[in-house]
Amino acid sequence: MKLPITEIFHSLQGEGHFVGYPMAFVRLAGCSVLDCRIRKECDEAPWKVTEHLTIDDILERVKRQSIVCLTGGEPTDHDILPLIAALRSAEHRVHMETSGVRSVDGWPLDWLTVSPKAELRQRSGHTLKLVVRPEWSRDQTKDTIEKLDSGTNFFHRYLQPMTQADGTPANLPEVVALLLDEEINRGARWALSTQAHRFWRLP
Repeated sequence: MKLPITEIFHSLQGEGHFVGYPMAFVRLAGCSVLDCRIRKECDEAPWKVTEHLTIDDILERVKRQSIVCLTGGEPTDHDILPLIAALRSAEHRVHMETSGVRSVDGWPLDWLTVSPKAELRQRSGHTLKLVVRPEWSRDQTKDTIEKLDSGTNFFHRYLQPMTQADGTPANLPEVVALLLDEEINRGARWALSTQAHRFWRLP
């Protein structure tokens, strides 16, 4: 079995709870989430595939890092349970970033980050991360947050500004204002996440 890969690289995590931690990133090509909120900005189309790799190939490429992050695109578009099992057998900690369009309950993951882009089916995990579009009104964002808070169970919740082509956040002041709005962020449930690796000029 071979998996379609856009890139494999070693860097520091720039988003969410593990900011600053070194890890290997395995970016799988393709994303079936056609109604994604950031499809235009983050389109991991199938034609972005650069190579097809076996599990052994991937293990060889990530062996320098303790943590391996599976991302995309949408990684659950692919049969990656054998890859996860192989990574854990090789004593890697396995993180995954998904849009949550499929349930992955019971998957042997060390850390699960869900960043909803469409209908949310995976309603529990370690991190919930919402990318806030610049054109959203306060009420629209409030409604989205309330829907995400309803019936979900995550340890950490983050609001993240949309990143522009030059790597800077398009709406950072607006997202900070949302976080400081006690009506929206009751009990300080949500915190700020940015793509810090863009500031550090890392991949």
